[in-house]
Amino acid sequence: PIEGAAEQKARETEKQLRTRELAEARERVQRIEALGAQRAASVTPGAAVESGPKPWASWTFDGRVPQELPGETLGGAILEGGALKLPKAGAYFRSAPLSRDLGARTLEAWVSLADLDQSGGAAISIENEGGTPFDALVFGERQSRKWTAGSEGFARTRDLDAPEENSTPGQWIHVAAVYAADNTIALYRNGQPYGRPYNPGTPLISFKAGKARVLLGMRHTGGGKPWLTGAIRRAAIHDRALNADEIAAAFRSGGHGIPLPEILARLEPAERNEREQALARITRAQATLAAVERPLPMAYAGKREQPKPTHVLKRGDVLSPGDVVAAAGLSAVKSLPAELGLAADAPEAERRRRFADWLADPRNPLPARVLVNRVWQYHFGQGLVATPSDFGLSGARPTHPELLDWLASEFIASGWSLKSLHRLILSSDTYRQSAAARSEALSVDADNQWLWRHAPHRLEAEAVRDAMLAVSGRLNPQVGGPSFKAFTNSSYGATFYHLFFRDEPAFNRRTVYRMNINSGKEPFLDAFDCPDPSVKTPRRGVTTTPLQALGLMNGEFVQAQANALAARVTALASNDPARSIEHAYRLALGRAPSAGERDAALAAERERGLPSVCWVLLNSTEFLYVQ
Repeated sequence: PIEGAAEQKARETEKQLRTRELAEARERVQRIEALGAQRAASVTPGAAVESGPKPWASWTFDGRVPQELPGETLGGAILEGGALKLPKAGAYFRSAPLSRDLGARTLEAWVSLADLDQSGGAAISIENEGGTPFDALVFGERQSRKWTAGSEGFARTRDLDAPEENSTPGQWIHVAAVYAADNTIALYRNGQPYGRPYNPGTPLISFKAGKARVLLGMRHTGGGKPWLTGAIRRAAIHDRALNADEIAAAFRSGGHGIPLPEILARLEPAERNEREQALARITRAQATLAAVERPLPMAYAGKREQPKPTHVLKRGDVLSPGDVVAAAGLSAVKSLPAELGLAADAPEAERRRRFADWLADPRNPLPARVLVNRVWQYHFGQGLVATPSDFGLSGARPTHPELLDWLASEFIASGWSLKSLHRLILSSDTYRQSAAARSEALSVDADNQWLWRHAPHRLEAEAVRDAMLAVSGRLNPQVGGPSFKAFTNSSYGATFYHLFFRDEPAFNRRTVYRMNINSGKEPFLDAFDCPDPSVKTPRRGVTTTPLQALGLMNGEFVQAQANALAARVTALASNDPARSIEHAYRLALGRAPSAGERDAALAAERERGLPSVCWVLLNSTEFLYVQ
């Protein structure tokens, strides 16, 4: 971690202070609310124990046997003091199989949590045999200290914008989950809505008689960390979706609490103010704790160690070391000495410096030849040496060895200037040749190894995208900074990436700034042979597939750039169709249209609109290929 001992100590001290402050503020809120509850109960005796909606099945753990769904305690769960005690992981209650089908339903439970740092356990759950599917009232699984509607693979689970649980051990709270026939799921805590209702987009699960059962204190069979620790005083299942008023009545009928609005109404102004201040302290302390507990950046750095002496290995056997030898260059390079003047025990830094000097020595032709060949390959589609990563005997022989040597020497003489090298190549007669094919030349050199023409080669995938953005006027030329992420991600036991397209400046930067995800590849770039960034690709493959044509014709990105190009040239030409087409040709192809092309484009513009003409230009071979 990048922090030192002093920073770590300060962080731990801050964590302890805020934890203590949080506990004190929560205790103050609970004390004030308890005072209001006492006053509300004394004003309207019996209001807290009014009759609530009658459940289909319930468990009270007061010695009465449930009539509808009896069950058994397992894993160390015990019945004590009118409650189901869940003292450890593995303790839970399991009911008999359902005696009737359940569609729309409501799950509710009075629960006391042993602590707020547990995650993944459920107060009440209903599951099929084997554990899937299931629906449950789960605590702290995806969001720390929050309740959620748990389900298999989070199919019907959503993170809620709701407050964190702040109850203390031994404090009873009422939680409920309503699964309506219209597939809406709503959660409640102590009779009040907990987060907003939502529609998960997946069908409402119907649990069948004889195949499903109820669990208390366990999320579902076979789940990881499914246990809830604490106690359950009462649990119930309703065979319909309760409304908000019925949930509030169910909360009051438990006899363990009074709705918060009634409690607040009985507080004095000074008490309400004190409560608000304590709640503000809770919010600040939680924010500080979240910042303090956030993982710190890590520094990953090589630990430099002095290398051990290098021995000649007799017959290549590591167990038979021979004489000690010093580091040196390649003796096959005759133009400069191979010896680096190093002792066998020279420090690592000195070894690296001497090797760098040897590698960049103007007398060393190897680096310059390799780099010149790469640049040539980028401009012509194929290098003077067809194997850019292998200049040895197993690689291809250079087609023009003297040219390769001369370019390397010019490159070194220019001070290793890439700009000078590009200018030299691009201004040559060889580069400026026509791409036109001649039958007599094709019969002798179909692969154009002797450079009798400038063989057409397609733009790389990234260049196709960038060229379209540039022509349409949408290219964002911002240099540097973080990558743009053209995807969202979700986590359902694993991380899934979802690609999207937005015609916005932040996403219209050059493709080199696009963040690549191996499991979320961009189909348009992938179709045009964009390699995996994690794989070294000295020379790209160039394929021709139907996916390329489909992407250019129907791709959302291409269609957007065609529309943008049409809008751009319309503005440049002041809505004159003929001039708009002239501008479109000059921007896309760098030339004016011929008479025939102009007539055809004008006819297409009248019939289908200018975006269709621009779309044709972006699909043309002349746009996609360097000729």
